[in-house]
Amino acid sequence: MPYILYIAFVLSFLAIVFFFILNIRLNRLIRKYTSFMKGLADKDVENMMTSYLNELENLKNEVHMNIGTRVEQIEKKLPQCIQHVGMVNYNAFDNVSNDMSFSIAALDERKNGFVISGIYSRDYNYVYSKEIRRGKPQRELSIEEVEAMNKACDKFDSLK
Repeated sequence: MPYILYIAFVLSFLAIVFFFILNIRLNRLIRKYTSFMKGLADKDVENMMTSYLNELENLKNEVHMNIGTRVEQIEKKLPQCIQHVGMVNYNAFDNVSNDMSFSIAALDERKNGFVISGIYSRDYNYVYSKEIRRGKPQRELSIEEVEAMNKACDKFDSLK
């Protein structure tokens, strides 16, 4: 019989400990709930989430509807963008090595663009540019510049 009294005392003590633990956890949960619901006033969380989902759906529809227009705008600008590049490195002078001089041709879809050449010597560096319209240079091109143009134009042929 005395054991029953000890067992009842231990079980009562454990019940009180569990009660306090559960009370602390419940208070934490209530604080989190209160901070989550702060500012909602009389609004229902379900209605709020539904309105957010509707707004998200509207944004998604707007993006998908405008995508065709944006693609059309990009396609209109694309022919004017540089798409084909050819580059040649060479030695402009016999006494300079390592192919430090260069010619770069940059053309758009209509073969409009430019050729830039950089001539390197031990004493000086020179950079020249020449305009290209419809695949024809506006000034006479050097052999290396013609080679750079051919490399850029070869990219036209490889796409066709």
